[in-house]
Amino acid sequence: MRIAHRPSAVTALLGLTAMILGIVSLACAPGSLAAAAGAARQSAASPGISSSPAPSQTGTTSPSPSPTPSPSASPTPSATQSQQPPHRPPGTTVRGPKMWDPKHNSKFARPSTVTVSQTASLVNEMVHVSWTGFTPSSDILYDPTFTDYPVMVAECDTAHPVSWKQCYGANNGGVQGAFGPFGPMNTAYATTSPNGTGELDIQILTAVENQFLSCSVHHSCSLVIVPSQGGNTLSSPAHCRDHSIDPQGTDLGQFAFSSQTGQCSWQDRIVVPLAFAPSPSSCAIKNASFAAIGSPMLLRAMDQWRAGLCAASSPLAITFNAAITEPEALADLPNGLGDIALTTRPSATNLATNKTYTYAPVAISAVAIAYWVDSPRTGKPVTSLRLDPRLVAKLVTQSYNFENEGCGHGKPPPKIGCDRAVDGNPFSLFDDPEFKRLNPTIKAPSGTGAAFQVPTVESGHSDMTWEVTRWMAANNGAAGFMSGRFDQWGTHLNTDYLGLKYPTDSFTGQDPYPVIAHKYSPVFPLSLVASYQAQNWDPGTDWEKDQVGNFPRDPIEIPGERALFAILDEGDAAAFRFPVAKILNHSGRYVAPTAASMAAAIPSLVATGNNHVTQSVDYNKQAAGAYPLTMVIYAMVPTSGVKQAKANAIARFLEYVATTGQKPGVLPGNLAPGYLPLPANMRAETLKAAILVRAQSGKSANLKSGLSPSIGSLTSPSSLPSLPAARFGPGVRVVALKRHTTASVMRYALPALVIAGGATTLGGCSALMIGSQAALVERVRRLRRLRLVWRKRQ
Repeated sequence: MRIAHRPSAVTALLGLTAMILGIVSLACAPGSLAAAAGAARQSAASPGISSSPAPSQTGTTSPSPSPTPSPSASPTPSATQSQQPPHRPPGTTVRGPKMWDPKHNSKFARPSTVTVSQTASLVNEMVHVSWTGFTPSSDILYDPTFTDYPVMVAECDTAHPVSWKQCYGANNGGVQGAFGPFGPMNTAYATTSPNGTGELDIQILTAVENQFLSCSVHHSCSLVIVPSQGGNTLSSPAHCRDHSIDPQGTDLGQFAFSSQTGQCSWQDRIVVPLAFAPSPSSCAIKNASFAAIGSPMLLRAMDQWRAGLCAASSPLAITFNAAITEPEALADLPNGLGDIALTTRPSATNLATNKTYTYAPVAISAVAIAYWVDSPRTGKPVTSLRLDPRLVAKLVTQSYNFENEGCGHGKPPPKIGCDRAVDGNPFSLFDDPEFKRLNPTIKAPSGTGAAFQVPTVESGHSDMTWEVTRWMAANNGAAGFMSGRFDQWGTHLNTDYLGLKYPTDSFTGQDPYPVIAHKYSPVFPLSLVASYQAQNWDPGTDWEKDQVGNFPRDPIEIPGERALFAILDEGDAAAFRFPVAKILNHSGRYVAPTAASMAAAIPSLVATGNNHVTQSVDYNKQAAGAYPLTMVIYAMVPTSGVKQAKANAIARFLEYVATTGQKPGVLPGNLAPGYLPLPANMRAETLKAAILVRAQSGKSANLKSGLSPSIGSLTSPSSLPSLPAARFGPGVRVVALKRHTTASVMRYALPALVIAGGATTLGGCSALMIGSQAALVERVRRLRRLRLVWRKRQ
């Protein structure tokens, strides 16, 4: 049987190009869908599930699943969930067929069930899938060549899939993480416990991320849950009631999850239709009213706001480019490359020009340190992990002696010698006494995940990076470590980073040792950080070229054996349900980013710059429960030099954001999960900025008459108290920015080079997909032998 095909380098490059175009489309698309907003709201209120039978590939009819929309259902909590984002639509529970019970050589007495945590108003996010009444698997960890009766979950391009080819990555012989022509496959695999229950998370892809699926508010898709059921699929026709040859391998993933030998498993599939939220890319308005640039961490909030504005009775379309970092946006704004810039730190430039600007708070979010660390005992993700600033400094400077590269305990690696910069340091994060002290119950995962802990971070100049490194610099232990001081256990900074001063706004690799130079690979834009983490992938490559001259990508880490870290925004962390680390604040508490902990940080905000608006956290004034990496995001908006129509559109956007846009939820116009609603005084600043923008006087405006009629007479719901003019704070100082006459060509060339470099490294596919069929079969056999050896040692 042919398990996988080896795509050519050209095909892989075309697939990556499609991914990049999708990202650009997401960043620059003008709005959302007015006509579909009502339908999306209706589907969110009562998700529609089809109860029609799903015919199998062989023409037989599978048992009709009995869907049960469960507004009050309480699905099994996700083991990977750090916090349940608020205001999500309810999940859906579907009843499936009775599964095979090998212990009693018959079907189970009760039917199976599947629960999906969210099936309506979906975007690119992670959903939790759990089940009951399934055939127990033989192992805790999934292996396509070894595990009996595993489970596969795949996303399909229709609400009623009838064949494997309609589900992306499903017909792949159970191989985890293969790379296809439309990007990495999101197909997920898991095992079932002895009591018949199991769970996994799967990334939902929309039309923006995957053109094969094309899932959108106009195009329904589904999840198909395929339980391996064995059966005699080697006969013609297949005899699904004959389980005599299950022990010979028909119940393994490599046979059960293939159109050639998985007929019996496919016959018992359970289908759960999915409904999607309107997206800005489908806005009917062709000409945008203005362009916003900057703050990649605001992408998810902006997408929902833009969708709401485009669906309004008087639609407003906005372009937003999140592939421009905050420092770049501030530099581009005077050049006319955007109309408003989204930033956390104010511009340092204060020179005369024909335009003036002020700042308006639009959202509060945070930097999150996400992780996948799987328990070697259960194979399940660890859900609570602590990191202090010094441990984070060790991670971002690669200060561990990975696989004895520092040569402190044996012979040097062949060809490249030793990395003396980390000589004598612990082999990994899990060997670090400091980590063990904070996390005494967490052990290194089994498999390859324990080898390297090199975090995925954003490249380029970023306000998020500045905030993380400012938090490190404010901690005596981390600051001393960065200056070259050993910790109390004898661990030292990677000496190639000596002299690097924190805070800094850019993560850059400084260790030239070939292994580390290829493992530590900051990515651009920020959305790719979340994408890699969601795919259980790091962006690193092997330091040795393959037979076609490429540096092969690191293989995807198998769930159950992962040790992956990423520094990203809380909006993405909430959407993808990543576990996030509890980090040390100035009061000595370890705190995770939640609505409560971000709100607790608000009183510690202090002014930054001279504009009387922008603020950042003062670490010395933090409350006990405050999350230290909380950040306020501002819109830098023009108060003079803009045509009135554009000024009115920008003012309307600010008014919308300060009122309707602060209601948490997942519908168009809501504040997306992972963001904290602005307090009343900040909303007042934003409404005042709207008055200044509309007036275009550059100095002041009539606060009582400057708001649009709908906002000027605003009587807000309880979550948005009224904001009369008397509550506007002290005068806002406007600043003038110098108009740059020229811009460095390299500033625009570098992102293209980064993307091109990424395309080159992806020229070869996933390590699981490289090589001929014979080579792949041999690799599978070798992995199986290694697994057997590992088991004997347990």
